[in-house]
Amino acid sequence: MLAQTLPYVSSPSTSQPDTAALRGLDHEHGFQPLRVEGRLPADLRGTLFRNGPARFDIGTRPHWFDGTGAVSAVRFDGASASGAVRITHTPSVDADQRATKPSHGGFRQPFSRARSLAALFGAPVIRNTANINVLPWQGRLFALYETTLPVELDPATLANRGETSLNGLIRGAWNAHPHRVASRHAIYQFGLRIGARVWLDLFELPSQGAARRLHSIALPGVGEVHDFFATDNHLIFVLAPLWCSSLKLLAKRSFVEALEWHANEPTTVLVIPIDAPEKVVRIETEPFFFWHAVNAFERAGGRELILDLVRYPDFNTTKRVLDTVSAGQPLSAENERGGALQRGVIDVLARQVRWQQPLAYDCEFPAVHRDVQGRDYRYSWLATNGAQASPHDWFNALTRFDRQTGARRDIDLGPHCAVSEPAVVPRSAREDDTYMLSLVRDFAADRSWLGIWDGAGRDAEPLARVWFDQLLPAPLHGCWMGA
Repeated sequence: MLAQTLPYVSSPSTSQPDTAALRGLDHEHGFQPLRVEGRLPADLRGTLFRNGPARFDIGTRPHWFDGTGAVSAVRFDGASASGAVRITHTPSVDADQRATKPSHGGFRQPFSRARSLAALFGAPVIRNTANINVLPWQGRLFALYETTLPVELDPATLANRGETSLNGLIRGAWNAHPHRVASRHAIYQFGLRIGARVWLDLFELPSQGAARRLHSIALPGVGEVHDFFATDNHLIFVLAPLWCSSLKLLAKRSFVEALEWHANEPTTVLVIPIDAPEKVVRIETEPFFFWHAVNAFERAGGRELILDLVRYPDFNTTKRVLDTVSAGQPLSAENERGGALQRGVIDVLARQVRWQQPLAYDCEFPAVHRDVQGRDYRYSWLATNGAQASPHDWFNALTRFDRQTGARRDIDLGPHCAVSEPAVVPRSAREDDTYMLSLVRDFAADRSWLGIWDGAGRDAEPLARVWFDQLLPAPLHGCWMGA
């Protein structure tokens, strides 16, 4: 099937900035054969889904996080590969697309006065760009954003089935980082509802049966919770001292302009027993910010909880990096592209957190084998920087980190390639028996390709490259759905 050119895509000749982060999708298409270099593994069967901002033609203050989402997919049958990419439409995106002056706010897009007032009463006012992640559950597929409803997609075609509240279960907000707990045969998810009060809603999605809401917890004025941790018996939230100012929203500011970093206040850790979610343990530690969890697990019968995350000293550091990248400006030496890989050890009875020295710097987008999620583990894959910095200000290497020995294996793709979040695809239950996949933007070729590597990281050269016919926008997160 021929690709259909989209009439609304911005090009470098328009007023939209042509930066690595804000380069839009050229065209969308359904599943079609993709060109393969190398040999596809015969046992690689399933679909890799990736989600990310892909259209930047709404509003006057473009930012990577505000782009309308597009889900790409590469499907493997053991002998060939086919790919698709589709823009995700939502009511708020389509309304702002038609409007002379968009009214929905965004990360950097200002709110209208009416929607700022509505935010105080908990009404959904942020444009649902559905651009962060995807969630497969019981044969269904959902595109996820922050503090909005999920959008259901057809996993076979990527066709849009519309926003869903799962029959009224979701009270207006689902976030973008669900976590699987293998021992419970369930996925855990949360929603952060921001209004006059802030509520943290907890959900359980079993592998069979209906989804359910576990509990709702009132929070102080927390403005951003992007990710959390799940172990066999606990859900753990790390709440940075980042508040959302209602007065700034009323002044028609954007969401990021309404966020305030309180450097003299602690970061709060919530330890929530899954079987008794009302018995929340609150622990204070020094202020810091993080976007992404690596993994978490329990020791000493659950009295000790281990958290691994990518840590930043504060929110303002990562905000400067995002603003710089979105503006197409070079990053200075003091503006690290990534955070530090760090471990926290929680003593639940003593209500204390002990932080170990950072193990690796300048990294992001961690991934582990699915069978060790929520359990003690050894290996993680991360996006990192290669020996030569990329002129596109993007991660250009992939690293397997061995937590047991401290060793790292780097796959450096050079300055003209940009990697995305690695996907660890199990070959067996062994943690070191995997494939590692990453969607790579090749600026020299002006195309994107999906690289397939042996998960042990022994060879820098991929087993195969699977080529799209265009340079796809920078993705954020995604998942592997086995056949």
